[in-house]
Amino acid sequence: MAGETILIVDDSNEIRILLDEDILSPMGFRIHSAADGRAGLEAAARCRPDLILLDMNMPRMSGLEMLAALRRERFLAPAILMTAYGSENVAIEAFRLGVRDYIVKPFTPDEILQSIDRALNESRLARAQEELNRNLITAEIVRVTVVTLSHYLNNHLTTLKGGLTLLGEALIEKAPDPYLLEILHSSRKSALSIQAVMKVLLSATGVRLCSYTDSTTMMMDIESALREELGRQPEFAETDGYGVI
Repeated sequence: MAGETILIVDDSNEIRILLDEDILSPMGFRIHSAADGRAGLEAAARCRPDLILLDMNMPRMSGLEMLAALRRERFLAPAILMTAYGSENVAIEAFRLGVRDYIVKPFTPDEILQSIDRALNESRLARAQEELNRNLITAEIVRVTVVTLSHYLNNHLTTLKGGLTLLGEALIEKAPDPYLLEILHSSRKSALSIQAVMKVLLSATGVRLCSYTDSTTMMMDIESALREELGRQPEFAETDGYGVI
């Protein structure tokens, strides 16, 4: 609960001090306050509170008028209406404007804290769902990237291992320098190491190397980036084909 921003809008200085200094700040909330509805609108625009504690009857602009103005500006933070002059009709209009609770003065610290917790719970759940969705999107981006790059790596490895096999057969027939055979052996080990890294990466990210035609796999358009990077290398820039695919 700590760390959320609450805007107190009440023309009573005593109420504002009570809520801020005695109840809410000690609980870790960040507090802003205003003495009437118009000042409350300006404060809401500045601090973008997570919750508004709003007096019903205030000079210049009532609590409901302020809330209606906020809703017209698409500011949808929950609000708790505080008043000693409640009525059924006012309560209906207040809830239509997004008031989460209706507190009658005088209230106890426990009553206001329970009301705040109820009002903020919906926002907390929404933020948690948004964070979960962001994490799922990030995980999918990672998965698709791994699948895409794995295809490119696998194609190059297949070509590399085939070339090394042919080169090894040709060298053995000509009884080459042992140093060249050692280079060939090291190159084969490097290719196998890259293949092992690919398997670990695929396993760690929970993806599989699937066909380009698999309808569930959206291949990322990273070929242009690979071509650009390889184009910086002289041995690739001087040729027509980059060998990316």
